[in-house]
Amino acid sequence: MSISNCPEPARPFDPRDVDPPPALRFTKPFMKRASPRLLQQFSSRFDSVSRYFTEVRGEVNIGLTTSYRGLALSGVKGGAAFEKLCFPPLDRKGLPSRYVMGHELMHIVQSKTEGLPGTERSCDIFTLARMPADMLDQPPIYLRVPQSARERWIASGALAEAAHLLAIEAVVMRPDNAKYICWWEKRFAEGAGRITGGR
Repeated sequence: MSISNCPEPARPFDPRDVDPPPALRFTKPFMKRASPRLLQQFSSRFDSVSRYFTEVRGEVNIGLTTSYRGLALSGVKGGAAFEKLCFPPLDRKGLPSRYVMGHELMHIVQSKTEGLPGTERSCDIFTLARMPADMLDQPPIYLRVPQSARERWIASGALAEAAHLLAIEAVVMRPDNAKYICWWEKRFAEGAGRITGGR
């Protein structure tokens, strides 16, 4: 089933979508920990990921965190809505993975979308479903994934493809199956075992 047919807001990028990507506003602490080249690379990677999260538009503040791999904040400040994503210093950790960027963008979508679950594991499921397999450059963060699959994730595109397709199915079944996350974990573990040879 195509993800575009999902009843939940989990659709892929449509080339006909002419909305510009979010305008990034780097905080001073973040900029101090990155070279101009790294900031440019960050912006390019962020733009490529944000196209799959079209609810997030306008200005997004990019700040610094030294405690998390990523952090999403949204709310109202001074009567105006604000959205802020925080990442570790680029001069120490390098660019965040595309997956981490997508996961944090999905948290903003969760906060903006009525009826969408707001847990970390559900965020993983929706991130896997929205982003194409070739952009899933690391395993999901909070879902249970066999260690063998974590170790072979980058080397095997088949694992990302399986994770993506199963996540679409999980999103579709969610309204009728409260255990859709457990279903994904079970089915992915079975598929990963076949892909990795059970090692």
